[in-house]
Amino acid sequence: MKKYIFILFITGICSIISVAQNNLGKTDDLGRISLTPIVPEQMDGMPENARSVLENKLQQIATNNGLGGFDFQGRFILTSKIVLGTKDILPGPPPMHAYNMEVTFYIADAVMKTVFSTTTISAKGVGTNENKAYINGISNINVNAPQFKTFIEKGKQKIVEYYNSKCDFIIKEALTMASTDRYQEAIFNLMTIPDVVKDCYDKALEQVPGIYQKYINFICNRDLAAATAVWVANPNSDGANAVAGFLANIYPDAACYNQAQKLVEEIRVKIRQDEKRDWNFMLKVWNDNVSLESQRIKAWRDIGVAWGNNQPQRIYDINWIIVN
Repeated sequence: MKKYIFILFITGICSIISVAQNNLGKTDDLGRISLTPIVPEQMDGMPENARSVLENKLQQIATNNGLGGFDFQGRFILTSKIVLGTKDILPGPPPMHAYNMEVTFYIADAVMKTVFSTTTISAKGVGTNENKAYINGISNINVNAPQFKTFIEKGKQKIVEYYNSKCDFIIKEALTMASTDRYQEAIFNLMTIPDVVKDCYDKALEQVPGIYQKYINFICNRDLAAATAVWVANPNSDGANAVAGFLANIYPDAACYNQAQKLVEEIRVKIRQDEKRDWNFMLKVWNDNVSLESQRIKAWRDIGVAWGNNQPQRIYDINWIIVN
């Protein structure tokens, strides 16, 4: 089995890798349909506290019906519009505010501006002020109501139909990205196709190994060149530590991996005897006991997760839904 010997002389590498692994998403995060709950800014008069209660309700509806989780694209959204039917003041003491609400829920494609599914329920809220009446009305929404299951299933089916109809375009676009060195984005777009869309998912997965290989070769050539330049300029312990940061990014199945190993060996011969003892200890700790082949799909997903997490947060303008 291959040994990741090119990173073994990094002091404290165990803690670095442990943190990195803990920050990765779950393996199936990119293989499921997820909805992003959005509370629109366009709801005039809705108190801020009520907005957070509504967002929580949206998340519960998605989670209860198997579409919860984090959507890395944020493309498919679950949102709502509240229309107040009547606003009454009930005699006290204390006087009470009573709201009759019509609450409409939407599953939509925020990119194509397409509504996939809707459902409307009535709710009544009562409180000592407008804020509490609003919150009470939203809190009274039963997220386990049968109509939400039908609503979610219809939306899910429409999302599946979207991927089935756009599959060839998505794959072609990803290959175009890879041709311009946008490898991570290409892998992200392919790996975010839900595995429930089996035919499209399988077709996309066939393209990932080739893009992945180009990506790790690109990283290898880039970082090996940088590492070599640093070592030539500083052939000492400080240089070795600086080189480690570059070599840690090189994958064992990259085309220039053997060249990276040669550079590692050159550094090992050069560094002092006490550092060599540290090297041998780390080498024993970091024997690779897991087949590289068994980790490949996880590696592809992790690349997609990393790219998705580094993207700016999407700003939603969903007035096109709310005004209808």
